Amino acid sequence: MLQTGAKLPKVALADDSGGDLSTGDLIGKPLVIYFYPKDDTPGCTNEATQFRDLSADFEKKGASVVGVSRDSVASHKKFKEKYEIPFRLLADTESKLCDAFGVIVEKNMYGKKSMGVQRSTFLFDAAGTLVHVWPKVSVDGHAEDVLSKI
Repeated sequence: MLQTGAKLPKVALADDSGGDLSTGDLIGKPLVIYFYPKDDTPGCTNEATQFRDLSADFEKKGASVVGVSRDSVASHKKFKEKYEIPFRLLADTESKLCDAFGVIVEKNMYGKKSMGVQRSTFLFDAAGTLVHVWPKVSVDGHAEDVLSKI
């Protein structure tokens, strides 16, 4: 997993509109990148709506928020519309960004092991340097905690 002091990995992915976005295009102001397992599941919806509800506060601090999962563009679009999410969701269907950040881990659910996205959040400064990492996010109150570190 990326550690503080690391530079923002340069990866281009499709966003929820189907357009390409390079992470390098996000440098220039504080950036929150949060990784989550799956669109429209209870924990992921809770997390996304917390960031949504505080989006004006993030904007006041000049920060961008970007969500990333391995779901498709179509899934992201539906999720974004359903919950009125105002920020970009990146479709990392080939795990390029997930791998660059080191967030793919072995999970064990009901005795079944699989590889999946560990819910994690990364805060970068305007120069693209990682200044804070939340490696195993507990959803409740998380967006407020992130906001307080900007």
